[in-house]
Amino acid sequence: MKKILFTIFIMFLFSRVNAIEKITINNDNLVPLFDKNLKQYNYYTNSDKIFINVKNSKDEIVTGDGVFELNKEINKYIINSNIYGDYYINIYKNYQKKEYDYGKLVDLKIEGYDINFNSDIYEYDIVINNEDMLNINYELLNDSSYVDVTGNGNFNNELNVIKINVDNINTYKINVHKTINVSKGYEEKQEINEMNYIEKEIVKIIIITISCLIVFLMFYILFLRKTNLHVLPNILHKLHFQDKH
Repeated sequence: MKKILFTIFIMFLFSRVNAIEKITINNDNLVPLFDKNLKQYNYYTNSDKIFINVKNSKDEIVTGDGVFELNKEINKYIINSNIYGDYYINIYKNYQKKEYDYGKLVDLKIEGYDINFNSDIYEYDIVINNEDMLNINYELLNDSSYVDVTGNGNFNNELNVIKINVDNINTYKINVHKTINVSKGYEEKQEINEMNYIEKEIVKIIIITISCLIVFLMFYILFLRKTNLHVLPNILHKLHFQDKH
């Protein structure tokens, strides 16, 4: 049995296929760093010629790599893998790259809610009602940026987090809190049963009076009544003695 399991493991190890491991241009990294699950990338250069190099797996067929002349300010290239599909690369020639040119949103709106968005603030809180999903609209600083939105939908009664990942560099988080609904009839009943200040004071006086009466009654039963019962035979004896004389 052990031999069979070992043989299956070896076959799996050698038959496993790894897709593209890395894509570089002129030996430089892409923006964002290459991840086989991300499909769009940027690259900035002052060169007239580029070399797109792809490090692929043994049995993978890749097209789109090689040496290319840059004739325009924005050049678009597609790297195709027969395993993972197309990867899109936007190459900007003679473009002054700045950190804030990618990885950020210019605007972010949630229909029905005001979050007072600021591109330099990456976390927000909202309280929703019974929505199953929110309508989110955003505007990119760079139109070629990659955006991935997760967590939008199937909200529970606890904390829900919507994440908006931009270029795999920055992530905007929206903490979604769901309200607990109270029926209208229950709210009206609560309002009807609510007492004003004078009514509360009257009830307080009644409770204090009743409490005092109960305490007095208990005191009488436990102390005064016992005392009277003890003295009564002496009083009766004196009265009887006076009648004889």
